[in-house]
Amino acid sequence: MRFRLLALAPALFLAACSAESNSSTVADGLVIVPDYSISSASLIDPAGVGASQFPTELALTTEQKAAIAALHAAFETANAADIAALRAIEADARAAKQSGKSNDEIRTILARGAPILARMDTKFTALQAAIFAIYTPAQQAWLAAHQPKPCGPGGPPVLTDAQKTQMKALQDAFKAATATDMAFIRQIADSAHHAAESGASRDAVNAILLRADAARGRVHAAEMVLQTALDALLTAEQRAARCVPQRPAQPPAHG
Repeated sequence: MRFRLLALAPALFLAACSAESNSSTVADGLVIVPDYSISSASLIDPAGVGASQFPTELALTTEQKAAIAALHAAFETANAADIAALRAIEADARAAKQSGKSNDEIRTILARGAPILARMDTKFTALQAAIFAIYTPAQQAWLAAHQPKPCGPGGPPVLTDAQKTQMKALQDAFKAATATDMAFIRQIADSAHHAAESGASRDAVNAILLRADAARGRVHAAEMVLQTALDALLTAEQRAARCVPQRPAQPPAHG
């Protein structure tokens, strides 16, 4: 399973706000918006909309794809205000850094995002649990057998400002490039949901869902390109230290 690069942002934020942070760590913490806010990207949900990690024999059904797409859409809508607030905090922290403010002053600005990140993390854990519940027992077993290793006391690899800037640009480009297809997938998912609620047969609902297969295929291809590009930005040492940050007092993420 590929490295969950998108899970790094909250951990970097917490490091930046700790009492032991040095100036370089404070600079690293200026990117605090968690990239899982783009929850449909398969890097954070490797068996989600694109089902990019499941082997062929465990591929998601059209019904599963529609259900997961609806969960992602609801997550992004529900967290839109919090994401906007975090981006405003990022902007304030960068402005403070550029104007020569002290590390303590920058930490104080970044700390405003702590309750927002905690709230989003709880919601994202719930999203992952909801997605996991959609999988079949065989799919769940495959995920359990392919969990990435947890991080040790040192946490995940520290990314440079340049790496994070390049990664964010790649992720933003991915979101822009797939926006039309993602909107179409959600539209089809909504149509299928309404049809099912209106009493349409399973075959009729599946026929609606199949109309999104070409769009979903393009999203999947874009996800693979994104994964490769993000991986290429890591050093050999960072690749060797790949891990998923642990979340105290919360169940482990499944997908």
